[in-house]
Amino acid sequence: MALQANKLRLGVFFVLIMTLFIGAIFWLVGGFTRDPSTEYACYYPWSVSGLNVGSSVNYNGVPVGSVISIGIAPDGRLVKVVLQIVDDKFKVDETIVASLYVTGITGLRNVNLESLPDSIGRQYTQDQLSFESDLPVIPVRSGTVQSVTTGITRLFEIMESIDAKELNDQAILALTRINVILEDVEYDSIGFRISSTIDKIDLLLITYNNFGVELSSALGGMTGDVAPILSDIQSFMDELAVLSSTLSYMADDLESTFDNTEVILREISVMLPTLNRMLDDLFSSSSGEDVWR
Repeated sequence: MALQANKLRLGVFFVLIMTLFIGAIFWLVGGFTRDPSTEYACYYPWSVSGLNVGSSVNYNGVPVGSVISIGIAPDGRLVKVVLQIVDDKFKVDETIVASLYVTGITGLRNVNLESLPDSIGRQYTQDQLSFESDLPVIPVRSGTVQSVTTGITRLFEIMESIDAKELNDQAILALTRINVILEDVEYDSIGFRISSTIDKIDLLLITYNNFGVELSSALGGMTGDVAPILSDIQSFMDELAVLSSTLSYMADDLESTFDNTEVILREISVMLPTLNRMLDDLFSSSSGEDVWR
């Protein structure tokens, strides 16, 4: 009997010591104290996969609370996420919005709070809900994953709506016109004309110089024969006529080139509205965060 009593005392003593030890650890980690906190509700129209009860709630990366509940909203369409925010760590005002972000390659998500004074991008405020929330509402905005998913989906919708065959035919037609114009250009002829024009201009300058020298000599003495002066003037006028004819010929060629270029530009202008609609639809569909967290 004495041995059994000793075993009983030893067992009770061991249980008491373990209870005190566990209680001390719980007390050291703050288990018996709880900071004052406030619960808020967020309503998401998209998937919250990867977000779990106990996930961290951060303000610009600083922990300020946790997720305590995830469920379906009263309307049966939105997802209700209840956040518990420690009052001493963070104060929620009307500028705060909540978004989801991926914490790593595991796919787990946390809730990030940020200040967004502008009303653009704020979704599902209390005024926008079709029911009365039982908790204060923090509006939401699309996070990185939602923005990328929405952008990719919209891109595929735009690609499906494009008449690829018509766009391809217009591009081929424009390229064909360009090739025809380039084939019609006589590069050797243009180079020869430019070289010939430069030579004529050089000859014209020499003639003008000689004319100036002889004119100065004539004015200085007013003596001698004026026939050389008249001859130089005549040569000068002939050179001007030849130069004018050459420039006129080049202008005709340039006019033809410009006409062909105008045809190409008209073909390209037919393609531009389609491309503009593509870009407008793509950029107008992008929303949410612009920077990967």
